[in-house]
Amino acid sequence: MKKSLILFKKIKSLRLRLFTILCLTIVAASCSNDFLEEPENNSGITEDVVFNSRENVQLFVSGILSNYKGQYSDANSPAAADAGGLYSLYMARAVKGKDLIQGGFPYNFDYEHGNREPNFRRVIFAWGFNYLNVNYANILIDGVQSSALNESDKKEFIAIGKFFRAYHHFQLLLDFCPNYNNDRLLARIPYYTTRVTLETANGNPPSPMSEIYDFVIQDLEEAIVDLPDTRLGKSYVNKKVAQAILARVLSVTQDDWSRLSELSKTVYDNNASQAVQSANWGNGFNDMQDDEWIWAMFQNGNDETNFFWGHPAATFDHTVLSWQVTYADSNFANLFSPTDVRNTFFDFYGAGASEPWRDFVSSKFAFSFASDIPILRKSEFVLLDAEAQYHLGNTQEAQSLLFALQSDRDPNAVMSNNSGTALLNEILLERRKEFYGEFGVEWFDAKRYNLAIERDVNTHRVDVDVPVNSNLFFLKLPEVELDANPFYTDGFIND
Repeated sequence: MKKSLILFKKIKSLRLRLFTILCLTIVAASCSNDFLEEPENNSGITEDVVFNSRENVQLFVSGILSNYKGQYSDANSPAAADAGGLYSLYMARAVKGKDLIQGGFPYNFDYEHGNREPNFRRVIFAWGFNYLNVNYANILIDGVQSSALNESDKKEFIAIGKFFRAYHHFQLLLDFCPNYNNDRLLARIPYYTTRVTLETANGNPPSPMSEIYDFVIQDLEEAIVDLPDTRLGKSYVNKKVAQAILARVLSVTQDDWSRLSELSKTVYDNNASQAVQSANWGNGFNDMQDDEWIWAMFQNGNDETNFFWGHPAATFDHTVLSWQVTYADSNFANLFSPTDVRNTFFDFYGAGASEPWRDFVSSKFAFSFASDIPILRKSEFVLLDAEAQYHLGNTQEAQSLLFALQSDRDPNAVMSNNSGTALLNEILLERRKEFYGEFGVEWFDAKRYNLAIERDVNTHRVDVDVPVNSNLFFLKLPEVELDANPFYTDGFIND
C-alpha cells in the first residue's frame, strides 16, 4: 500500500522547503497593488526562519495566495489548462449547468459531466489542490503557535490559517459530497486539524459531513474574531472575507438564516443600494479596484497570467487571441432585458455559426494579461440577505433587497410582487444573472436546494440533464486516496 495521501506527496519532512511551500523568497514588492511574485526555487529554508518574524510569516501567507494562481501539478496530476489554481475549481462548476456551453478544451469534460471518475484529472486536482492548501494552513497555524511572535501577530496569523483551512475543507465538501441536508451523517472525506508529513500519518478516516461543517464554521467564527479589517490589498484576506465565506457556508447548511443575514449585512455594509454599484459591467469585468469587489486575484499584466490556468476571460472573450470556447445558452441570454447592463450576449459568428449552441457569446469578461479575477463581490451578499429574509418570513425586505440590485443593473426594472416559492425562485434567478461564469452559482444553488439542471437539447452541444440528488453533483474519490488511506475499507461505496 502506498504510504500517504495525495496531499502528502509534497510534504517531504518537517523542514519546510521552498519548492513545496511556495513562500519565503516571494518578493511582495508591490503589495499596495496586490502584486504576488512567483517564488524563487531556493530550498532548505527551515521553519525557525520562516516563522521568526512577522515579515517572513506574511511572505508565507503570500505564498499560499500565489499558489491560487499557480500551475498546479503533482505526481498524480500533471499541469493542465483546466486544473490550475483556485479559479479552475470555479470554472469547472460554472460549466456544469445549463446557462453556459463549452465548445471545446478546456473544461469540456466538466461541461459533459464526464470528468468525475477516480483517475480523472478533475478528481485528482480538486482533491490534491485543496488538501495541499489545508496542510499549508495547518503548517501556518502550528508554526505561528510555536514562534516568538508577539501575541497580536500570533492571533492574526492563526486566524488567517484557520480561514484557509476552513475555506479549502468547504471546497472539498462541495466537490466530493452530496447535498448536506439529504444526509448530514454521510461520511465520505476526512478533515485535518494538524499538519501531516510522510512520517506522521497515512491519512485520517472519513468523517460525517455534519462534523466537518461544524469544524468549518468554528474555524471561520474564530477567524472572524481575530482577523483585522485592514489588509495589504484585495488579494489578501481580512475579517470581511471570512464573514463572506461563512455566509456562503451557512447558505449551504441552511440552519441559521439570522446569522447569515447578519454576516451578509456586515459584508455589504448594510447599504444595499450603494453596495451593488459597479463600474465593471460593460467594461470587461477585470478591475479589482472596483468597490463592489471584496476578494480577487490580481494580475500585473507583465510577467504573470492565468491564460492557461483557469481564467474565465480567456474562455469567454472571443474577440482576442485566447481559448474562445465559452458560449451562452440562448434561453439564458433571452432572460435579460435589452436595458440590463448584464446583457452582454451577442451573435459574434453570425452565419458562420453552423451549430445552434454557437449563437451567443458573452462580452462580460474581457481578456488581457492584466485582467483581475473576482472571487467575492458584495452583490452576492445583498442577494443572500434577500434569501435569508425570505426564509425568515420578511417578504417585503426580501423584495427590497432584490430590487436594490435589479434597479441598479436595469433602469427599467420593476420591484417584485412575488411571494412564497416564486420569490425564492426569482432571487435564485437573479443570482444566475449576476454571477454567470464566476463561481458556478447555478450548480451551487441547484445542489443546495435539491434542484434539477435540465438542458435544452435544441441549444446545447451536449444534452446532459442532472436530476435532483444526482451523483453528478459530486465527484468520486481519487483512487490514489482509496489505495493509500487504510480507513477506506473494501466496503466503501465510491459512486
